[in-house]
Amino acid sequence: MKYNSYLLFFLLSLSTLRLMGQTISGMVADQNHEPLIGATVLEENTQNGIVTDVNGKFSFKLNDPKSNIVISYTGYETKILKPEGSGPFHIMLSESEESLDEVVVTGSSTFMDKLEPKHVEIITAGELAKAACCNLSESFETNASVDVSYTDAITGAKTIQMLGLDGRYVQTNRENTPYVRGLIGRYGLGYVPGTWIQSIDVGKGAGTVVNGYESMTGQLNVELKKPESSEKLYLNGYVNSFGRVEINANHATDLSDKWSTGLLLHTNYLGTEIDGNDDGFMDLPKSRQINFINRYKYDGERLKSQIGLQVIRDEKAGGQLGYDFGDDFQTTPEYGFMNQTTRAEVFGKVGVLFPSKPYQGLGFIYSGSYTDIEAGFGRDAYSGKEKTIYGTLIYQNIIGNSFHQYKTGVSLLYDDFDEAYADSAFARTEVVPGAYFEYSFLPGDDFSLILGNRVDFHNLYGTFYTPRLHTRYAFNDNMAIRLAIGRGYRVGNPLVENINSLVSNRQFVVTENLDPEISWNMGGSLTSTINIGNKKIDLIGDYFYTTFENQLIYDMDQNSSQVTIYNLDGQSYAHSFQVEAKYQLNELFGFKTAYKYYDVRTTINGELRKAPFISRDRLFLNASYATKYDKWKADATLQWFGTKRLPNTSDKPTEFQVSNSTPDFFLLNAQVSRGFRWGNIYLGSENLLNFKQENPIVDAENPFGNDFDASLVWAPIAGRMIYAGIKYRIER
Repeated sequence: MKYNSYLLFFLLSLSTLRLMGQTISGMVADQNHEPLIGATVLEENTQNGIVTDVNGKFSFKLNDPKSNIVISYTGYETKILKPEGSGPFHIMLSESEESLDEVVVTGSSTFMDKLEPKHVEIITAGELAKAACCNLSESFETNASVDVSYTDAITGAKTIQMLGLDGRYVQTNRENTPYVRGLIGRYGLGYVPGTWIQSIDVGKGAGTVVNGYESMTGQLNVELKKPESSEKLYLNGYVNSFGRVEINANHATDLSDKWSTGLLLHTNYLGTEIDGNDDGFMDLPKSRQINFINRYKYDGERLKSQIGLQVIRDEKAGGQLGYDFGDDFQTTPEYGFMNQTTRAEVFGKVGVLFPSKPYQGLGFIYSGSYTDIEAGFGRDAYSGKEKTIYGTLIYQNIIGNSFHQYKTGVSLLYDDFDEAYADSAFARTEVVPGAYFEYSFLPGDDFSLILGNRVDFHNLYGTFYTPRLHTRYAFNDNMAIRLAIGRGYRVGNPLVENINSLVSNRQFVVTENLDPEISWNMGGSLTSTINIGNKKIDLIGDYFYTTFENQLIYDMDQNSSQVTIYNLDGQSYAHSFQVEAKYQLNELFGFKTAYKYYDVRTTINGELRKAPFISRDRLFLNASYATKYDKWKADATLQWFGTKRLPNTSDKPTEFQVSNSTPDFFLLNAQVSRGFRWGNIYLGSENLLNFKQENPIVDAENPFGNDFDASLVWAPIAGRMIYAGIKYRIER
């Protein structure tokens, strides 16, 4: 295949790069030896340094081998050390007893692992605290790489976009276990409360083969708060001007010197009918959710394991004013939308360590889940049940020395789907065993390479072969380039992925047997730090190209009364370019800005066209303010969205036709918080400029007529929202 030549091109190109460099490395931890994520490690009197990764580890090159290093972290005493040798060092920081009134420079709340070959940005809990962050879908408000939007004007479902493509092409994991997929592909982001999150890894391009074949444009990995290291008690109460109320409670404790347990609880409720545009439909559905995780962790010298249970009950009721929980959508006079989701999951990990060989390890990751969805859209009923079993066995070791490392293993994915919509039924069972091998070449600071291959055997669609390559080369201490290429596969779920079209009178027309989606993603990024006096600007520029061998086309252009679904016949691709700059003005103020350009085109009904609902141009600006120990924090994010193409509606009556394109618009979010030793209080606003899409529902006065359509949404439906909350914590 012609794309295999890309792999050869990258390998040959990299053969000329020099491999050299020495490091100073180690780990930063608290007095309990728990890693501190995002601690700053600097060469004294310079801006040369790094922030610690999700394991508290760091590695960088000193300009002067005789220099001291300075280690700092919010709420802890700064430490200055004279390193002897290159490490690795285990550095413990003590909590500070100083007053909250002083001002200091704090560690970064978002960062890229300096030595990681993949393009991965890590968002820490500190960054998430800059916004309300009620759940995972709201965790990217201060991040330029991920876009989030509502899918329609009725259901309240949200979707993400990365590299200009829909979130279904992003593999979303929870602690390296596939999570937001299958029947919860549209609502799953709302099943991960923000107060549960310790950090989020945002990876662009195809991810590691260890996690499967479904990563096509990116990979999100959510790390939850850990039983062994999180707060003894964490409480969060939240309320907003729409009437939504949330309560979160986290608890963790040690059961013995080796066993610990954690309990994560979440509930929310919205019972208010909001109709800011007076079209007779609720701008947001009523909702209520109960969600909890209980897990246990064992931490032995040679064996580590954990097991957890998550149970979710989520209910929504929307549509016309007056429709409520428990109403029969098929007989009520109002147009009603309802969704009742019940989900239970068991998940865990087991790891075997070899103390005499720290580079060697054996692990097993597993999960099993059952999802039951009952929903209604107008007069049409939907039911879906999914049973999923996932397991992967991982063995890692070295070849000769630590320059050559590898991971290999086998996996199994079992999915059983049983769906029914209106008068049609759909069922399928997927069984996908697979095997993989991933080789890492890590000779030093300047160069690293990861080459992975996996083969999966799908019982319905045959063999999936997934090669992937990631590499990094540092020109100097302040500039590095990353390159990547990889193939991805996924099997679509057309009903769930078109939930926006279910709240319309469009008919679903499937013209042929649907094949798996197959893509290639290639590109890279250039990171650079520019020193200006005693300040620095961090610059990141990235470009990625995604091209599809096959794609499921959800054609809303051919007929405004239909969604025509078929396999790609022609080209489909996405060019994504982003440039981002971060600047810490002084001890108080920091800024981030980014520009994004997307060129996304798909062959629709025989014509290569711009994909709908995607802005070609976007701007992002974030300003933050923080005093010592986060006594006062303020954050504001302004985004500009360029015009978007809308599906063709020229075959509708004139009064129900919509424009072929949207106007551009701005969105502004802001938050201020006051910190105390016991926690903090916060006040904020989303959509502060009160921008709303006018007339988002076509023929809203006749929801059971042929022209009713609530799927053509391109901007917020609800207006300005004000929120407030309080967080209380007791440390262990």
